[in-house]
Amino acid sequence: MVVDVSAKARVFLLAGQSNMAGAGLYEKLKKAEQKPPEGVKIWHQGQWQQLGPGISANKGRFGPELAFGRAMRNSFPDDAIHLIKTAAGGTSMHKHWKVEGGAMLRRFLTHAHAALRDLEKNKVEYSINGMLWMQGESDAAQGMGAEYEVSLKKLIKEMRREFESSEMPFIMGRILPTFDEPQGNGPMVREALQKTAKDFKNVVCFDTDHFERINKGHYNHRGQIQLGNAFAQHFLKIVQTE
Repeated sequence: MVVDVSAKARVFLLAGQSNMAGAGLYEKLKKAEQKPPEGVKIWHQGQWQQLGPGISANKGRFGPELAFGRAMRNSFPDDAIHLIKTAAGGTSMHKHWKVEGGAMLRRFLTHAHAALRDLEKNKVEYSINGMLWMQGESDAAQGMGAEYEVSLKKLIKEMRREFESSEMPFIMGRILPTFDEPQGNGPMVREALQKTAKDFKNVVCFDTDHFERINKGHYNHRGQIQLGNAFAQHFLKIVQTE
C-alpha cells in the first residue's frame, strides 16, 4: 500500500505558483459549491482552520484545494483531511523552488513541519498521503526549460526523503500551452513533467489544457474545480492500483 490508511488523518501537501495559489472566485461558485466540506482543514496563519471562503493565500479566492479536499472527504468519509498549501505567483523552480536553498521551498517546509508538529502535539494520528504540484510557467517564460527536468526530479526525491516516504504519490498538473509560444520554453517544461512521471513510480502528470480560464495563463473558478478534481482522480488511481 502506498499510504498508511490506518491513520485517522490524511495529510496532503500542495505547492506551486499562481495556478496552485488560485484565481478562482468564491462568489462565482454555486451556493452548494461554496459550502465548506466537513472534515477538511487547511493550515492557515499558523493554525488548522476549516477549509472555506477566505481561507486561502488570496482572500476571496481559491485554488485546487477546495475541490480536492471535498473529493478526498467523499472518498474517505471516516478520515479527517488535512491540507498544507504553500504557493505564490511568479515563483520558479530554478530560483525559488530549487532544492539547493530555494526560498519558497524553505517556506513550504517551515509551514509543513509546523503543521505536522501541531498534529503531533494534539496526538492526532496522521499519514502523509501525497503531494500536489502545479508549477513551471515561470521557468518556461524565463527560458529555463532545459534545467527543469533535473530540478524536478531532485525535488521529488527530496520531498520523499524529507517526509520519509520513498514512494509518496506526487501528482502534477501539466502547464498550459500558452507558454509554447515563440521564445518560450513551454514545450521543454511540459515534456519534462511528462518524462518525470514516466521515470518515477507513483508520479503522475495530467493534461490541463481544456480547463476553463480567466485569462490565457490562469484557470477561473470552474477551471480550479476541474484542477482539484483531476488531482483527486489521479491520486485515487495510484492508491487503488496498489
